[in-house]
Amino acid sequence: MDPSAVWRDRQHKWRIEAYRAPDLRFAVFATNGTTESAPLWLFGMSALARWLMSHKISLDDLEVD
Repeated sequence: MDPSAVWRDRQHKWRIEAYRAPDLRFAVFATNGTTESAPLWLFGMSALARWLMSHKISLDDLEVD
């Protein structure tokens, strides 16, 4: 199973899943109750880092899922 991490804000539970094949990519999902968003695909670590910084999310905010 590929690794994943979660964090919560006031309205949503967010989940990041990492996929390693054929290249490194990340899927970001937002969950609100029983509804889950379509994945936002980020390709590579630099894209994930930019997305986390733009949303003001620290690595300390992430929990292992």
